[in-house]
Formats: sequence, C-alpha cells, structure tokens
Amino acid sequence: MSSYDVEKYLRGFKDEGLAEATVRQVRSVLGRACRLARKWSGGSLPNPIADSELPSWSIESHVPVRAPSLDEVQRLLVGAHSLDPRISCILRLIVATGMRRGEACAIRWNDCDLMLGTIRIDESIVSNKGSATVKSPKTRASIRSVAIDEGTLDELLRLREIQENLAQDADLTLDANAFAFSFAPGGSTPPHPDSISHGFMKARARSQIAGDIHLHSLRHFQATALDAVISEKQKQSRLRWTNAVMARHYTDSVPDEDRRAAEHIGRLLGKGIGANVDLKEPHVGQIMDPN
Repeated sequence: MSSYDVEKYLRGFKDEGLAEATVRQVRSVLGRACRLARKWSGGSLPNPIADSELPSWSIESHVPVRAPSLDEVQRLLVGAHSLDPRISCILRLIVATGMRRGEACAIRWNDCDLMLGTIRIDESIVSNKGSATVKSPKTRASIRSVAIDEGTLDELLRLREIQENLAQDADLTLDANAFAFSFAPGGSTPPHPDSISHGFMKARARSQIAGDIHLHSLRHFQATALDAVISEKQKQSRLRWTNAVMARHYTDSVPDEDRRAAEHIGRLLGKGIGANVDLKEPHVGQIMDPN
C-alpha cells in the first residue's frame, strides 16, 4: 500500500459524508497501527500513513447542510426498516424530535414515558478512543423532555418487545436503566454513535437518496417542518439550540406547543413503518449490529 492508496481511501470516507474529525481519527488509528508494525518488524516494513495527507475541507468549498424533503425522509425510514429495528427506530426518533445523534444513543428505557408519550433527554454518548462514553450535560438547560407522536411511540413499543425477547434469549432481563437502542442483549452498553451513522448511510443508499443528506440533516428537517405550527422560541427550546434565547427551561413536562409539534411531525411521517410486522420475524437472535 502506498501513500496514494491511503489518501484515496480517506477521500472515499469524505465522499460518503463523514466529518473531517472522523476521517482524521481514522488516519490516526491507521498511523498508530503502521508505526507499531514498522517497530515490530525492525524497520523493514514501510509506514505509508506518514507521507499521506488528509482530504481538504476548505471553507470555500463547504456546502451548507440541506434539509431533506418529506419524501426523502419517508423513503429513508422505509429503507432503514429493512436493515435493523434499532436503526429504524432511532432514525424515526431523530426525525420526530430533532435530537442529536449522541442524545439519541443515550436514551434509556426509563427516559421513555410510554404512557404520556414523552422522552427525557439528559445524557449524550460521545466517541472516545474507539469506545462510546456516557457524557453528562454541560448545563441544566441541556436537559429537556420532548413529546413524541403516536407513530414513533408505536415503534418504541415494538422495539421494547424485541429487546425484551433478545434479553430473555440470553437469560438476562431488560433493566429500566438499559439503553433503548443497544445492540447488546440486556441493553447494558449504549450504541456507538458511528454505528448509527453507518446504519443511516446504508439506509440512505438503499433508499437512493442524494449523498448531500446526512444524519444531521434530519435535525434540519425537524426545524423546517415546525415553522408553520409552533413559535420560534418553542422550536428553539425543543431543539435546544445553544445560541438561542430560551423562552423557558423545563425538564419534566412538555408545553402544549411541544405536543403540537410532535403531532404535526407524526401526521407528516404517518404510522410507524413496522406497524404490521410480526415481531417473531426476523428472529431476534438473527438481528445484528449494522456494522
């Protein structure tokens, strides 16, 4: 492998829509592996990473994130449903609430009020040296509860049953503190954020959606779709924009405006895609991590 091959490999990640920080981390891991290989070979093996360069992310060439159309979102959710129920459900939740990737990965079952139809967001998952780490919010204002629509609630209920069956097959119990979208039986570990991004890209390819739609674009869809139904201040509060002046701070209840936001998104998205799916197919033991 030459330095040219390395740079071509890294450019492929950029073309797939991965962020500069992610590609930089990939190069760092490869560089570490090649340095060790060279050391252990007594200097006989080359290190092609050393002479390679990262792709360029210039400010001039930066393209703003485009909010997907409703048709693109609906096609994406159909494509995700054919991959894995956890990927399908977490993408539906991100579309339905506008929460960030790390926030969605950190959702536990005791954050989900399946009777009231609300989700409490009080943690985030971040990538840390190849692992996924639970991160507390920086401020109390980052903690919030948001309403979800009936279709999203139905998908969460179906996922809950799948996760319970998977835990039972492994002679475990699904604890209330378990991570809702975990790929581990019993939900003891959160999903890695990159796993969700990879699942999204597979769903995007399967749905034949343009490559300029990224996972973060789903947050933009939420912001655009809510323009007509709730106030700007409530939209800022629901999405928790860091540079917004909040109308109010709340953690355990949701305002009427937020409920209207959830119902509006639900009408756009329709019922959960898996509404008529037999939970016994595919067998839970065959459900695999999309990576």
